[in-house]
Amino acid sequence: MNPKKCIVCVKVKGKRVCRLKANTLICSQCCAQIRNPDCQGCPYYSQAQHYAARKAQTSKNSSFIMRVDPEVDEAVDQALRMIESGNRIGGESIIIDLYQKYPDLHIVQYAMGVAQAMKEEYDQSIEHFNKATDLFPYFVEAWFNKGVSYQRLMKAEDAIRAFQKVIEFGDPSDESVRYANTFVIDIERHLRENDGITLDDYLEAKDHFDAAFSIMEQQHWQQAIDGFQTASALNPNHPQPHGNLGICYARLGRKQEALAAFDKALEIDPNYEPALLNRAIVASLGEGEKLPDGHFKSVEYYKDYTLKKRSMLAQLAGALQK
Repeated sequence: MNPKKCIVCVKVKGKRVCRLKANTLICSQCCAQIRNPDCQGCPYYSQAQHYAARKAQTSKNSSFIMRVDPEVDEAVDQALRMIESGNRIGGESIIIDLYQKYPDLHIVQYAMGVAQAMKEEYDQSIEHFNKATDLFPYFVEAWFNKGVSYQRLMKAEDAIRAFQKVIEFGDPSDESVRYANTFVIDIERHLRENDGITLDDYLEAKDHFDAAFSIMEQQHWQQAIDGFQTASALNPNHPQPHGNLGICYARLGRKQEALAAFDKALEIDPNYEPALLNRAIVASLGEGEKLPDGHFKSVEYYKDYTLKKRSMLAQLAGALQK
């Protein structure tokens, strides 16, 4: 990590290249204090302008003030340097103490996320990165590390959305933005060449599938059918929407439609085990007989589908920023 101090306050580490200060490094607090219209073209100026406009739309009588504490920033840098150098216990101790005192600071939530990710506790790291970006939606480093954490969990869709934020808010010349852009482009190419769909359709299909799966768990079978049909229309070469359609039809006693849905899933993937098992169960039912509770196997498609793409994602695995 670069130990250089902010050129303005000389108190904490400088992390941002400032055009007003001859491209030297300044800290985030000094960046906010000296920011003016001459900063146009700087990604941090653009982030602040976008966020201010967004806040103005939601509340005419309030303005956005992001809490920044230079001493906390310095403590976070010290803690992350300790972790990076191998003193994980010492660094984590500092971060935990900061978290207990300053849970409302985005940099502290970020540090907690990095500490959890370094221990490969990615579900927990994502919780903290989420809180960091809730507190400061234009926090590029948090979005990037969130994306990497999702990658490690093989949750490609969530990784894509996090990296899209990195591309949207970050400086195109930054390594993290270049990495995020490469990841998204590679996923787009993979989907186009292997599944014949666009990235937008893939993500929209996921949203419809997730909503339908939640509705199915609540046993609202017809509503779930509508959602799975939309998902399969957007991403037709995917077996799970068809497999879950079969379950919903079977729960309504619509045997022939259920068998047809399972057959479609198996046409796409002959080795798709849930459809094989569920079809055998439904085939044994009488006409009009409903599939009883618990006598079926369903899978959250996108988790299962992502695991099948594990090798691809492993090749794209990134490194956390500290």
